[in-house]
Amino acid sequence: MQAQTEVPNNQNWFNQHKNVPFTTNRRLGVRYIRDDILVSLRKSHFLRLGFPSMNEETFVRLLDISSKGASIATDVKLSVNNKVNLTITFMGSKSFDMPGRVVRITKANRPIYGIKFDEVNNRMADYLVSARKLAFK
Repeated sequence: MQAQTEVPNNQNWFNQHKNVPFTTNRRLGVRYIRDDILVSLRKSHFLRLGFPSMNEETFVRLLDISSKGASIATDVKLSVNNKVNLTITFMGSKSFDMPGRVVRITKANRPIYGIKFDEVNNRMADYLVSARKLAFK
């Protein structure tokens, strides 16, 4: 005797319980893992007169990148909502300045920061995808 499997009606199908990874991953774009990109960070802040000022440029470790943001590891102290500017330099010496803000901090041996870019830079995104060394995460 074969067991019958019940086909859920549409209403129940869409109201199913979601597994934990699907409720915690809120990324909006495909992430790429690249080892041929240098990333430097400048933390921006405002002077008392309201003029923006940038700290020294510091190189950081790129963990992954997408057209909408990046994940970096650094010893530089950052807080959620800190404004930052990432300079993304591809090995072919093509570089892009990407302003953004810190949206997530993961504590580890070295803190991991999630950076969301202020806007999508289509030229950077096209260059990211068209380059030869791709790995998807």
